[in-house]
Amino acid sequence: MTDNFASIHQLLRDSLEQYEKSRGEALADPHQRLLAALEHPYMTMPNHDAFLSALRQELTAEECRAWFAYPDFSYRAVPLQPEEAAEKADPDLRSGFAALSDSLIRKGFLTSMPKPDGSTGYFRTYMLYLCYSAVESNTGSPLNKALQDFWLYIADVDGSRLRTLAPEHRVLPNPVSLTGKYTDGRIAMNVDIPDTREVIPTDLCEEMLHRCTPIAVINCVCRQAMENRGDRACDYPIKDVCFLFNEAANEAIRGGWAKELTLEEARKQLEELRELGLVQVISNLQHPLSLCNCCSCCCVCLRTLMRNEDTLAVASRFSVQVIFPEQCIGCGRCAAVCQMGAISFSDAGVTIRSDKCIGCGQCVSRCPKSVLKMKALPNAQGPDRYTVDRIFL
Repeated sequence: MTDNFASIHQLLRDSLEQYEKSRGEALADPHQRLLAALEHPYMTMPNHDAFLSALRQELTAEECRAWFAYPDFSYRAVPLQPEEAAEKADPDLRSGFAALSDSLIRKGFLTSMPKPDGSTGYFRTYMLYLCYSAVESNTGSPLNKALQDFWLYIADVDGSRLRTLAPEHRVLPNPVSLTGKYTDGRIAMNVDIPDTREVIPTDLCEEMLHRCTPIAVINCVCRQAMENRGDRACDYPIKDVCFLFNEAANEAIRGGWAKELTLEEARKQLEELRELGLVQVISNLQHPLSLCNCCSCCCVCLRTLMRNEDTLAVASRFSVQVIFPEQCIGCGRCAAVCQMGAISFSDAGVTIRSDKCIGCGQCVSRCPKSVLKMKALPNAQGPDRYTVDRIFL
């Protein structure tokens, strides 16, 4: 037994020594240090070595060092102008700092943001921004490929890459399934309404929208990434389907890569996307930053939920129950709209698999005979975080 413990302790010491050595090497190498900063909110990239190799081809060591003179991105931090950042740079970089900054801006590693005085400052670009830019541009460069590979790895294999204490996203129920009302005021006569005491403001899209300003819309990075790879399995729209709110919308609008919407435009567009059968997944925050319209064939959140992962996204506070099985006519509308494959039919009637249902309520809104109903899960809680400094995934 003593020998076993000694062996285990030696392995731990060796592992710690190897870690400290690699950490020291990473901090000494500008490219490794930059990649470590990009990776920090995540577990180590599955394509770490390819990413590092691509960074060496894309950026010089001096550009990496200059990058660190700028502040890390945050919605509440103050960006710096190049001349301000130069004062924080290593002394040997200062004479050529303006040129280094221009190159980092051109390559997408600095993102602009207005300063309080109205002038333009810059932050260090973060991983999600780089991934989105890579998917949109699809240049085929080594770095572009490494960024897209990382995004698709999360969708295809492992969505547990984010270092977080709470899932970043959650499923938002179709409001018709909870209220029986459409955005335009129509009443859904086929919907059996849950107990109103079970519904809280953060369950309802309409309530969320009224507290969001501004509202912006961008393209779907998930479907575009699958399209770029050549294996997209659906024809759901890519353009103007992912919504940004509040600070995230401000950033995207100022950066010129999002379109601002009025409240009425957003309400109308969101309902149209729900009617296509897409599941709406929103920031798991009381003060939301994003809302995506997801399909299970392409989108990261639903694909991770299909693998029963809950580190990136979680189901809504509701599940679907069969309350009037005798009224089911077997029309199949509920199964046709279910992105999770949770609904099946047999001689006994319709069945909802609780291990697959994510409580989106799409099936409830489509049932013509009030067979299905939303029911709050026992002890279900709403989002307990108010806000965060950025969107990570």
